[in-house]
Amino acid sequence: MSTRRGVILPVVLFVLVLLGLFGAMFSFRIHADVSQVQAVANRLQTRLAAEAGIEAVKLLLRTARSDRTQWHHNPDAFHRVMIWANGEDSRVSGTNEELDEKMVYRFSIVADDPLDDEKYMRFGITDEASKLNLNSATEEQLLSLLEQVIAGAEGGEEIDPQTIVDAIIDWRDTDTTPNGDPADTEGDYYLALDKPYGVKNGNFSSIEELLLVKGVTGSILYGEDFDRNGLLTPNEDDGDQSFPPDNQDGVLTRGLFPYLTVLAYENDVSNDNRQRVFLFSDEATLKKDLQQVFPDDQEVVDFIVAATRVGPGTGGSGGKKPTGQAGPKSPKQPTGLGGGPQSASPEAGPTKDPAKPGGKPPTTPPANPPKPGGKNTPSGKAQQQPPAGSTDKPSGGAQTPPRGGQPGGQQAGQPRRQTGAQPPAGGTQADPKQPTSGTQADPKQPTGGTTGGTEADEENSQADEGGEEDGKEQTEDGTGTAGGDDRSIRSPASLLRPRRVGETDIESPLAVEDLPILMDRLTTRRPEKNKVTRVEGLININTAPREVLRCLPGLTGEQIEAIVTARESLDAETLATPAWLMTEGILELDAFDAIASSITSRSQQFTIESLGYADHMGMVTRLQVVVDMVGPIAQTIYYRDLSYLGGSYPIREEDREQVRGR
Repeated sequence: MSTRRGVILPVVLFVLVLLGLFGAMFSFRIHADVSQVQAVANRLQTRLAAEAGIEAVKLLLRTARSDRTQWHHNPDAFHRVMIWANGEDSRVSGTNEELDEKMVYRFSIVADDPLDDEKYMRFGITDEASKLNLNSATEEQLLSLLEQVIAGAEGGEEIDPQTIVDAIIDWRDTDTTPNGDPADTEGDYYLALDKPYGVKNGNFSSIEELLLVKGVTGSILYGEDFDRNGLLTPNEDDGDQSFPPDNQDGVLTRGLFPYLTVLAYENDVSNDNRQRVFLFSDEATLKKDLQQVFPDDQEVVDFIVAATRVGPGTGGSGGKKPTGQAGPKSPKQPTGLGGGPQSASPEAGPTKDPAKPGGKPPTTPPANPPKPGGKNTPSGKAQQQPPAGSTDKPSGGAQTPPRGGQPGGQQAGQPRRQTGAQPPAGGTQADPKQPTSGTQADPKQPTGGTTGGTEADEENSQADEGGEEDGKEQTEDGTGTAGGDDRSIRSPASLLRPRRVGETDIESPLAVEDLPILMDRLTTRRPEKNKVTRVEGLININTAPREVLRCLPGLTGEQIEAIVTARESLDAETLATPAWLMTEGILELDAFDAIASSITSRSQQFTIESLGYADHMGMVTRLQVVVDMVGPIAQTIYYRDLSYLGGSYPIREEDREQVRGR
């Protein structure tokens, strides 16, 4: 009997130990599950806080998209904004109040400040137009940006930027001809890889797609800034001790990533969403549209109409198909700048003698009068031409005398004339041998950003009637030599210059103070039929960093610094158009006109980087979203969770002494 009791006791004790272990395991498992659920709940809460930040930005953009000061850097609206606080009145939501030891969920909208010294951050959003469009950038622009990036990169002296640019162009173009040497970036190189793939021969879908291009590495794309916050963190300045690799020089190399985009475009409309006036439309339409822009200034309307009549043999129609030579002559005669009709032949009517106001002496016909439908008459109609050396003016208004005894008269920056004198009439003509302007024939040169390419322009030309197409007088986007002047109209700013009619320079009635309305309401890009014209590749002069501004042709380092400094102190009304570059005295007319077709002062797509977090724990959710503002509606076109890169930004009170926001 005693032996049995000795056996049962150890068994019972063993069973009790097992039950205790099972109980402990069950308890730990339950605790782990509860902790996991709590972590998921916390992650969801921080994610919802980040989403709330995105919605707050969308709401702001509905009414303040044109006001850079509201969204570019606004700590009051975008830093430590409270979403929910345990035990607090709901009215504290939307504020940035500090609460002691509370469960508080917040969001911050953060962005890199590329103008700083790697120690500052912005509390705001980034407009995509402040970057260089990877799909429409020219070879020269890509080379300029790449040279800047490689200059500060480790081992940059061993990299040939031209080779990488050639590979980028070969990846995005539609042909199979290599852009440079070695000739293997149209397929051979990619097919010989361990995991082969074909060259895309199409537009980039994302900036990360550059990693598929020959020669582009992670170091070139991201530099040393692998967490993509624009801040020099300790692991990015410790050599090879930790990832990422860096040169330990105390300077952050950002790579190409923060300066490129594939999502930026804008509609070719004015700031109040009205269709812009196409400067090379037919004369009647142009006059009607300009009278709405300048309702009380017929002198300006007449000058613009005359200055934009494109080339001999065209009716200013912007490159319409020829009908004037083969078809019957129109009974309507071209209208002069002053509004008077022109005669159909040299004998049809006299011109006024400038020496005798009101007088009508007979006009001596030229030795070889132009033939109807020929190259010397607009729209295939005969036009009266004064003889060589004649002092007679074309009819339609009094001639404006040049200022200071110099032809050309008014200079850019002088106040508008108050006299009632009108420039000469008669529809100015251009030499067919003069070069075109605006977008250039060379595919490597900037095209002004019009989308649709030459095919869309060809369709528009074929659909129109009247006028004559002349490749030497009309560029693909509608710009061209005008008024017989050797200085073509590259942008509305070109209208500030005097225009030449025959041997006479016509003084422009426009001055620098008129430039904002010219840039906002007029365009040299041919509108697309039945839809709003999209323009790609424009750079926002109000927000672009120095690296991107250097990609604009002709700008000096001094001018770039002046632009960056001046725009920080200007109000939203001044920054509404790129005209402030001249009204504030930063650029002269020639420099401004050279870049006017490549710049903008607004954006339609914005990158929002929202951090959702809480005061009582260290969890951070980092979301990156790109929205396209279609009118007041924000459409999400890109969404990505970047939490795997870490919070990266110093957003809590205790971090302020280490990294400060501007």
